[in-house]
Amino acid sequence: MSAKAKQSNKSADKNTNDRNDAASKENYAEKSNPQWKLISHEQINTLLDLTVEQVQFQFEEILGLKNYQTCVKEAALLDYFVSGFWWATEMNYSCQQISFVMALLQLVLDNIREKQMPFGDNLNEFAKLISGTRQSLSPEVDSLFDAEQAMAITDYLKCSLFQNYRLYEFLFNQPREELLLGKKRTIEVISSADFVAPLEEGMNTEVYLHYMTPVEHHEEGQRTSQVEDGEVPGETVLEQEKENKATEFEEYNVQDVKDVLDDLTKEMLRNLQVRFHDES
Repeated sequence: MSAKAKQSNKSADKNTNDRNDAASKENYAEKSNPQWKLISHEQINTLLDLTVEQVQFQFEEILGLKNYQTCVKEAALLDYFVSGFWWATEMNYSCQQISFVMALLQLVLDNIREKQMPFGDNLNEFAKLISGTRQSLSPEVDSLFDAEQAMAITDYLKCSLFQNYRLYEFLFNQPREELLLGKKRTIEVISSADFVAPLEEGMNTEVYLHYMTPVEHHEEGQRTSQVEDGEVPGETVLEQEKENKATEFEEYNVQDVKDVLDDLTKEMLRNLQVRFHDES
């Protein structure tokens, strides 16, 4: 084999080894410093300029939580990730660090929800992952987190998830029956073709006065006609009453009045005698 062939083989082997080393470093970096796959670093940069209400709205779309207002699981997930993201932004973490925190939150939650991992195993996996962030891939590159930052992440996960581990297990692993609280009612609806529509929307004023209040309308029409003829309804009634009373008194003479008074006097005396006899 010539010298040129040997040299080309050595360079090819070197390139292959370099590619393998780069791939192994990438795999190691991905395992030791995982990034959240649901959003990119550019999207995280965009979210950093938003308020917490706007961040929550964006996470509803990212996580696909459409029923968080009525579903306890979706509400818990939305609160879990929005709180974690907002905490990481308040710690002034970089996009890569925020993405790692979100991936860490996703990992420990998936261990509960999908793998049903016990508390001890999940805590050990979290400890391995957070300790891996303290290791640097090369002397020229700094580690992802320093000791103080790693301790802050540990304290946050302890307060947000691990102290409520049993609640998360119950929420995602315990089957629950759907209780439908309600009562069936049958309501008969009348047909608008057979009945007049209710309220003022159903008819105008003229139709109501003409058909729904015919008596009042008729009396009002009579009063109107009397006024048009020059007659006042009140005065006519008073005159008729006076005439009727005068006619009634004209039917009695003096003897009739005496007879009535005599009968009344005798009846009063008789009642007085009876009362006096009873008291004695």
